[in-house]
Amino acid sequence: MYTNIVQKNYFLFSTSLLLFSTYCTENLERLYSTSFLKNYKEVHKVLKGYGFTDITFKTSDKLTLHGLFLSRPNATCNVIICAGFFPGKKEGMATFYDLLPDYCNILLFDARGRGSSEGSLVYNVWRYGINEYKDIVEAISWVNKQNTLPIIIGGTCSGVFNAAHALIHLTKNNLLEKSRVKGLFFDSGWGSVLTMSQSLVIANIKKYIIKTLALIYGKKNIDQRILYKLSFSLICQCFKAIHFISARPLVKPYEHQTNLFDKIHHIPLPIFFIHSYEDVHADITNAITLSQLVPNSCCWWIKQSFHAKHYLIYKKAYKEKLTAFIESIVQ
Repeated sequence: MYTNIVQKNYFLFSTSLLLFSTYCTENLERLYSTSFLKNYKEVHKVLKGYGFTDITFKTSDKLTLHGLFLSRPNATCNVIICAGFFPGKKEGMATFYDLLPDYCNILLFDARGRGSSEGSLVYNVWRYGINEYKDIVEAISWVNKQNTLPIIIGGTCSGVFNAAHALIHLTKNNLLEKSRVKGLFFDSGWGSVLTMSQSLVIANIKKYIIKTLALIYGKKNIDQRILYKLSFSLICQCFKAIHFISARPLVKPYEHQTNLFDKIHHIPLPIFFIHSYEDVHADITNAITLSQLVPNSCCWWIKQSFHAKHYLIYKKAYKEKLTAFIESIVQ
């Protein structure tokens, strides 16, 4: 009878463990689904289930930002993930929970004007890059109050553009060593707000023209059709004229402050550049030029991918290369 009870309990325990393992695996797989990542409430709930806790910190210009922090008992480093321009929410970067090694504490946060964080998304948008680096500076400060472990910063698009400016700020003010930041991974980043303000819109024009024509012709070889080429060329030329007349005069006065090309060489830390040749939002020549300007860089140039989607498309390779970069710094 005792043996039967033991066997029954073992069976129940094994079944429960299997169900829990299946549940965790399914949740991890969902972190690579763009449709799931857009369900911010559900993603937030999943991250809380993984052990993330809600946190807040205040920037030097008095904005309260909201984030999620995962503290692990055996951690050897902290990783701060910076989201791109839109939607710029912490939940959208949840995939990094699975991508990062399990010895990393993780901080995700809503950029100013996004999610639960204070600030405006569009007010003074032509001054983008002037103050956004302060979000990362304060994120670093907050993490340093939690522990004394080294910090790696990374993310995508404008998130890493602002992260680079944060590191330049810390370097110029002799605060980099005190900050404990040891490296940056620069995924789908860029170097100029002026250039990006044009290429981003053109990329979206292309996307919506293709979607519209696909309703007429189907999805096959839309970009080879005469109607697409004519409409895309005409709309782009009109937009470039509008950009030159209206957007350029607004952005240009701040370009000397926000341009990374003449500043990134101040960062003495290892930078891991990740970019795709097919990125139509942020041209890869930006990333290549930036990588050649820093004293300590390594690069992963991808032939076929989309802007800020590499970790969703090349999950295994991304995880391996990111882990190798982190271990080269903190192990």
